[in-house]
Amino acid sequence: MRATRGAAAVTTAAVLALAPAAAASAATAGDVAHPPVPRVKAESATKSAAQKKAAKKAKAKAAAAGHGMLVICNHTGYVFDVYADGPDAREDDLAGSFDECTDWSPVSTGRYDVGFSMRTPSQQPVAIAARFNRDGVTYYKTFNNQGVVGAYVGPDKSTRIDLFVPRA
Repeated sequence: MRATRGAAAVTTAAVLALAPAAAASAATAGDVAHPPVPRVKAESATKSAAQKKAAKKAKAKAAAAGHGMLVICNHTGYVFDVYADGPDAREDDLAGSFDECTDWSPVSTGRYDVGFSMRTPSQQPVAIAARFNRDGVTYYKTFNNQGVVGAYVGPDKSTRIDLFVPRA
């Protein structure tokens, strides 16, 4: 009985010693469990400068495809708080100087509610006119101290709203 245990141990050790070598030869021979690693040529690993430039340009164009510009300008000399609520939310205070404009670009395309109000209260109502374009037509809308104008920003388009105080 002792002789069989020793022979079994020797046989097991011999099989285990040969197993890694057999597995390595099977992997290089196209074993399904261990597919060979693909080799990459040096030419295909590097892109030409023209290909890199074209890829960068296509990426920038795709990123800007759904964006436009929304500009609100204050021509009154009064201090205004303005906001835009839509696909993107923006706010600003137009308090710096006469003819100050917001710098909200790019914004996502879609419909925006553009609101404005005077920052400091007035003793008397101040008529504020908003001038904006829709479909090539210029519209004027008059408000007392504050208001909201609906605007649409199209892809690669600029939407502008001008605020001013009409003089009689």
